[in-house]
Amino acid sequence: MLKQNLLIDCNIKAIKERLQTTLANIQFQKNVMIWDDEEKLEHCIMALEILQEEEKENNLLTNKIKTLCNILK
Repeated sequence: MLKQNLLIDCNIKAIKERLQTTLANIQFQKNVMIWDDEEKLEHCIMALEILQEEEKENNLLTNKIKTLCNILK
């Protein structure tokens, strides 16, 4: 659900490209950041937070699977 509200795809490549494009836009605007640049940066941060949370969930699941495997040995 959170991903649906983002202006970018929630993956490293898309975030990197959005950051590079936004930085280039700010430089083109003579280092002046306008509201949509700020919004794009905020969405990059949100996407990174989602990826971080997914990584934590994946690590928890991996640890549970390892524990189950050890119990079954």
